[in-house]
This record gives sequence, C-alpha cells and structure tokens, in this order.
Amino acid sequence: MPADASCDPFPQADDEDAEPVMCAEWHLRSVFKEGEGRRDSGLNGGGGCGDDGTCWEDVDFFDAVSMTQVEDGRGRPLPLLVSADGHHLAYFSKTRRRFVGWDLPDARLLDLSPKLDARALGDFRSLHVSPDGGYFAVAFGEPNSRVLLTETSSGRTTTIQGFCGVIGVSRQAMGVLGCSPVERDDSDEDIVTLIDKQGKVLGEWTSDYAADGLSPDGRVIVEIRSEDTSEKNVLVVHDAGSGRVVERHPLRLLSEENTPYGYGWLDDHEYVVKAEAPEGAGSFGFYAVDVRTGKSHRIRDFPLNAPGVSFRSEISIGRPGGGG
Repeated sequence: MPADASCDPFPQADDEDAEPVMCAEWHLRSVFKEGEGRRDSGLNGGGGCGDDGTCWEDVDFFDAVSMTQVEDGRGRPLPLLVSADGHHLAYFSKTRRRFVGWDLPDARLLDLSPKLDARALGDFRSLHVSPDGGYFAVAFGEPNSRVLLTETSSGRTTTIQGFCGVIGVSRQAMGVLGCSPVERDDSDEDIVTLIDKQGKVLGEWTSDYAADGLSPDGRVIVEIRSEDTSEKNVLVVHDAGSGRVVERHPLRLLSEENTPYGYGWLDDHEYVVKAEAPEGAGSFGFYAVDVRTGKSHRIRDFPLNAPGVSFRSEISIGRPGGGG
C-alpha cells in the first residue's frame, strides 16, 4: 500500500499565529490482484484494473499534512504511515492540528497527540506504528523530550518522558533513543533503550552507529555500518535488549559500487535496504536481506522514497504481493 505526496509549498508567513500547514496532499494507493479479493484499506476511492490483472484503489487524503511550517519559518515534511497489516494509518491532521491514527476495521479515529503549534512541530522527531497496528508512537525532542504511546484498542495515551526518538515499535516492545548533543562528534554514542509498553526498561546499551530498526518481533535491532579496515558495508544485527552483536553480514547487494540505506522490515526476519548509486546518480533498487543468513534478493515493484528528503515521498509497508 504505497502513499505519496507532492505540492508547491505555500508562501511562508511572518505572523506567529499564521497557519502552520503548508501542504496537505497525501494520496493513498492500494494494489491487489483481480480475482484474489480486495486487499485494500476499506476506504472509498476511485480505481480500476489493468490488462495484467493488477487492480488498484486511490484515495485522496486532503486532511493529511505533507508539509508544515515550523517556528523559524522553515518548511518541514511530515509522514503518513501505513501499518504492516494495512489496516491502520497515522498522520498529522490539518483539521484537528494533531497527530491522529485511523483504526480502519473499526472506523475509529484516535488522537495521538495534543494540538501542536509551529514551535511544537519543530520538536517533532518521528512517528511509528506497530506492525499489527496495536500501538502508535509519536516522539518529540528537547526541551520537552517525550514519547506519546497510544494503545489502539483502548485509545489510551501514555507519556514516556526523557527519550528523544523511537527506533521502532514491535508487537511487544519499543526501541527508543536518548537525547544526543546538538553538536555531535565522532566520540558521541547513541543510548539505545528497549522498553515495554508501560515504559519499563528491558535493556539499555550504547551504539556508535545509528540504530536503524527494531524487528517486528522485538528481538533484534539492526544497523548499517562501514568496516574501517575494508570500507565495506555490513549489516550488524544486535540483540535488542543487550546490544550484543548476534550476526554481522557483508552487504553484497550487487556487483556495482553502491551505498546502502535501511528502510524497514518486511517481516520478523527480512530487512529492506535501498542501494543508492555513487554521487547521487540514482538508485539500484530495493533488496530484502535475511538478518539470520545475510542472503538478499531484489524486491521489484516496491516504491519507496524516504519521508522527509523532498516534497515527494512514498511509503510501502508490508510484503509486496502479500496481504499486508
């Protein structure tokens, strides 16, 4: 289920009370095969089927903000997330002025944050949803660092203080980051903490590389790093609670020189990596890497661009061609 947004930003305003929303043009496309039953969001929208039997449904999300203006007048992209089960959405609402989550099967809209002005949006760090859609998490940095964790079934939001970022939300636990110095140097380390859904610490460790993602089963956290001795890229797999390295796989995605970037999980064992061509020459595509064996394979027809890098972003969550 990919989503995309594109727009020409509205002119910036000097008035502190000016409208913070610059663009609200997210579009959601659900793709499924003809004759296999609709694997869509359950929302009303236009669509059709192609000659190859591939069908789609398009939904315009005019309430989902794709670009906002923060306190210093800068434009900042905001994400729209789709859970791995395909049944839950999260985004910043233009009408409600807060992050919201849709529980599509029950047709419920959940408030994930209080109303936020331009200053508060400048402190926003990340938005996450667990693979089963059971929990939503919104993270804010300093000075009021916190994570807002909302349980879908009850709608109850818990505030977990003292963390500035979220690595990922699994079905059972959440990986969070401590607050790093504003100006970092090579000696700075990230403090990685595994907590349960009540905020109880299950484990804590430090990493001198950026941790990329917590697996959906909550067992491991991965990171992509360059080995100093060979300058080869490797996928390092850590035990989520202790930080102990359990696997280290060279990333041999293709024969051409490339720079790998992590994108998220397909399932409990396969992590998606995008191979970028040198010097900004484009992309070689996406690869699923088995974190147990290091084996990888090309994922075709998997549209993804990192949210936040441009005015146009795409999201695709779940296994392509699967039911998620």
